[in-house]
Amino acid sequence: MTIRGESKALSPDASGKGRGLGEAALCALVRRLGSRSRAPLTPTLSPDNGSVGGEGVLRRFFFVLIAWPAIAPAAQAATTPVHFGLFGNVHLAEPAGAHKRTIVFVSDKNGWDARAEALAGALAADGAMVFGVDLPAYSKEMISIKDECSFPAAHFQEMSDWMQRHQQVKDFSYPLLIGDGAGASFAYAVAAQAPKGTFAGLITLGWDFSLRLPKPICKGDAGKATQTDDRGGYRIAPVASLPNAWLPLPFATGARHDGGLTVLGTLLKNIPTSGTSVSDASSDLVDTVARLTAPAPSAKPLPSDIADLPLIEVPAQGEFAQRIAVILTGDGGWAGLDIAIANELAARGIHVIGLNTLKFFWQTRKPEEAADALNRIVGHYGAEHPAADFIVLGYSFGAGLVPVVINRAADAARARIVAGVMISPDAEAVFEIHVGDWFGSTHHQGALPLAQEIADTKVALICVHGDEEGADSFCPSQTGKAQLRELALPGGHHYNGDYAELATRIAASLPSRASGKP
Repeated sequence: MTIRGESKALSPDASGKGRGLGEAALCALVRRLGSRSRAPLTPTLSPDNGSVGGEGVLRRFFFVLIAWPAIAPAAQAATTPVHFGLFGNVHLAEPAGAHKRTIVFVSDKNGWDARAEALAGALAADGAMVFGVDLPAYSKEMISIKDECSFPAAHFQEMSDWMQRHQQVKDFSYPLLIGDGAGASFAYAVAAQAPKGTFAGLITLGWDFSLRLPKPICKGDAGKATQTDDRGGYRIAPVASLPNAWLPLPFATGARHDGGLTVLGTLLKNIPTSGTSVSDASSDLVDTVARLTAPAPSAKPLPSDIADLPLIEVPAQGEFAQRIAVILTGDGGWAGLDIAIANELAARGIHVIGLNTLKFFWQTRKPEEAADALNRIVGHYGAEHPAADFIVLGYSFGAGLVPVVINRAADAARARIVAGVMISPDAEAVFEIHVGDWFGSTHHQGALPLAQEIADTKVALICVHGDEEGADSFCPSQTGKAQLRELALPGGHHYNGDYAELATRIAASLPSRASGKP
């Protein structure tokens, strides 16, 4: 997927308005949807006040809020507008007390009105940081971009990342996406376009079947979320399976819905419901969000020696291959490609431990801190599996860290590591997540040149890149290094979405347990 031509930036300039982007920067925006960027942006306060279907549907919630009371206008504004490029004013509602979660709320077709303000205020009162999107304002800017299709998922992701950084959120959280009326239909398309793990989930209030766009939403991993209609526009269309959990509430009282009804919708509409007072509206919404975002009861807590690390375990399937893969994610965190590669490796009997770099490097780290995390991971899981060897695999942001952490690992840990795999690395290793790096090449303080780290590494390395990455690809510059093998695959930074083939090629290139050489 490629966005070409002129565009308005996500980040505002000094005047508070979006500035133009070149083609390379726009392509990078799309490229990094599942692998977030690294450089701060600067929004400004506004002058006024300073699948359908699919495994992601949570059916058990359909009946929680069939009756949704009308929302009374708030006595005073719950949000503060922050100007952010394509979005115009992002309506910020700060949490009362500790920050529990992050929510991106998309308004109905009337824009940011009293209902949206009241809902945002209720969510913030329960500890959510809410980023409110005025759908008409954003849509006008989105469709003005001279491209063949739109990529709102990248815009939403980047806005949420930057706003969390701007608000000095200590621990990053993936945003829950909520849409109201036309915003529900649009939020569905955003969720369908985004890679798995980009959002914490989706709640849709009502639905607008009449919503039409003048150009399509670019195809995402879940498929095409728009289809042409008989009038030349594009309507929101179902995908087979959303990548994240979805709670649809089509007949929530106060939420607008129009157009045709599905069989399921008709069934829900005919179910008798008990009345709910207006005063219960906020508590019902907060309760629904809390249910959707509650941790899975089956999740096993990590042992105390690694409990502070943002780790994800994907157990080996079938017979254990006596191999453990430590995945250092892209700067989008545990999402998209990282999840797919982990599942593919696990299917081959490899136990996978993922380190979410978005969370780990949300605060600036030193190279030694990153290496210490690897020491602890190898130490813990190596003790559980004394006969297993380890590979360290990184994607994009995480790829640059692979030789750095291996070189600085303790001798005992490094002795267990038989290979490092770098998937689409940059030329430098960076130790803090910076939002918005596609706006230009930036040298980050404390960054380490990757070429020297590769030269210093005694462990076999595999450098993987897409043959369409072109000048963005670092791997070809390392051709001929004694301990490095270059592996070129079809596609660009996301390998045409063929993660099964990517994992197959990587697995075939790994050293055997006997030889230790790729």
